[in-house]
Amino acid sequence: MIAVLVLLTVSVLIEQSKTKPRCWQESISAYYYTPAHAVFVCSVLAIGVCMIVLKGNTKLEDVLLNIGGMFAPVVALVPTPGAGTCWSEKYTPSNVSPNIANNIWALFAAGGLALLLSLWIRSDAKRKAKAIEGAGGVEEEQWGKPQNRALVASGLILIAGVLWFAVSRSSFEGKAHYVAAVAFFVLIIWIVGLNALHAPRNPETGQRLKRRVTWIYRAIAALMAICVIYSFVGWWRDWTYSLLHVEIALILLFLAFWVTQTKELWTPGVRPPDPGADRESEEADVSAQ
Repeated sequence: MIAVLVLLTVSVLIEQSKTKPRCWQESISAYYYTPAHAVFVCSVLAIGVCMIVLKGNTKLEDVLLNIGGMFAPVVALVPTPGAGTCWSEKYTPSNVSPNIANNIWALFAAGGLALLLSLWIRSDAKRKAKAIEGAGGVEEEQWGKPQNRALVASGLILIAGVLWFAVSRSSFEGKAHYVAAVAFFVLIIWIVGLNALHAPRNPETGQRLKRRVTWIYRAIAALMAICVIYSFVGWWRDWTYSLLHVEIALILLFLAFWVTQTKELWTPGVRPPDPGADRESEEADVSAQ
């Protein structure tokens, strides 16, 4: 994850250094239309795959990582409507609409397959749990309410995407990138917040490291929230480079988060179950009922 983010950052910087006069696109996403095209698409796709593959420290974090990984490919495969005006050599596809159609239908097919596999995994987990329970044994719950909610949410997101693309292709091409990008960063901020909450309770790390990473997580979450506020102000005041500023800041903060989590969990691995998190989940279930 860290290497992929560095790859994307360096690619954009190399492209910017070759522009004459020196200039910037108005967003990182607009580098889709520059020689950094392939790195941008591959990097964002790779980030999505990494988020799905990574195991979260809690069930909720794992769900958020998976859903964030669903949105990342849309950011990569559906470019911003505007190509911008700054490039060393313009990347000029004859028409991006056929590219989007091909790529998004392929993405929906892969998403449908993943959904079917998830249903099979759920069925298999329930079958094994019943068999163990029938034999008088006790097994840690492999599939519970958080996974059910995530499965429903994932299915609804996939269905909504297919319907949107099928019913209003032009609207999807013009807005899907922004919807997916906003959802992606909201989920990232949520994940950082969860780490700030649960890192102090990790019994596998020393007090010094625990205090250090907790404050870093909190600082990253606060700075990300400030970026969100700045983005609204920039949109309201129509600042030319506000989106670029926000994206650069969020990418750097995203990088800082993964560096910090790598440092925290390198030796002990994923944090052990947090009793506090379990109680919070149970209280939420009771409230919902």
